[in-house]
Amino acid sequence: MATSDGIKKVCVTGAGGFVASWLVKVLLSKGYSVHGTVRQPGSQKYEHLLKLERASENLTLYKADILNYESVYSAIVGCSAVFHVACPVPSTELPNPEVEVIEPAVKGTVNVLEACLKAKVERVVFVSSAAAVVLNPNFPKDKVFDESCWSDKDYCKETKNWYCYSKTEAEEQALNFAKRTGLSVVSICPTLVLGPILQSTTNASSLAVIKLLKGYDSLENKHRWIVDVRDLVDAILLAYEKHDDAEARYICTSHGITTRDLAEKLKSIYPNYKYPTNYIEVDDYKMLSSEKLKSLGWKYRTLEETLIDSVESYKEAGLLQSQ
Repeated sequence: MATSDGIKKVCVTGAGGFVASWLVKVLLSKGYSVHGTVRQPGSQKYEHLLKLERASENLTLYKADILNYESVYSAIVGCSAVFHVACPVPSTELPNPEVEVIEPAVKGTVNVLEACLKAKVERVVFVSSAAAVVLNPNFPKDKVFDESCWSDKDYCKETKNWYCYSKTEAEEQALNFAKRTGLSVVSICPTLVLGPILQSTTNASSLAVIKLLKGYDSLENKHRWIVDVRDLVDAILLAYEKHDDAEARYICTSHGITTRDLAEKLKSIYPNYKYPTNYIEVDDYKMLSSEKLKSLGWKYRTLEETLIDSVESYKEAGLLQSQ
């Protein structure tokens, strides 16, 4: 749907988060009118959104809880597309995973989808995670994970990996809802998302870089797949704007690298930070493919650009000292 002057209205859930903030920024720059759902619209936490170019004319923040259907519907009604980004990303142990992660992810997604169906939204882009793709202990190590792969929910429960479980269950529900109702839903499954932050607080993914620069004595030498937040936003928009071509789910990733090699790359650019002195080897190598996404015309920037822009934004936000 569009406003009287022809501007398309879209909704972004969890608009104040790391990925969603960038999505709001790019949507505004492209001339969209954006409804953003947040917990407390007047909070200082969302000041960075109000400072975005064109925000004063084209951004409206709605107080909404994704567990409250009516509040979600009021933000969605009148929009041609909904980008469902809101989801808790825990960075610590969870005393009550059902309440803290699973219910918001799963029931929250169902509420958003039901509101979209009632509001006759043209397309929903659901931001899932590679966590819904790769956690399967029986998957052959020499095979590449693609969009046909799903994490094993029983294994997620056994290992208490509640984030992976919640993302897997929520994405399954979203795609099944689409099949059942005819609502147009596309999901994007990003790996570790890095890149410059717009807000002034850390998030779970930025900590992966900050920990390397603050010289933790010992870190696991994990194999990580990385995507830049700006490239992820491009993928999300492709899934909406290429309406006739985009379908089902897309893995979104750019660069594979170990923690040790990531630290070495950072050290070559920023030699004066303190880096970890010891790495614990772990056998977690996985191969992922974004070929399906590339077929839509998706491209990504270099890892060096992502790392430099990330670190400079952390320094600007006061999360990291200049060296």
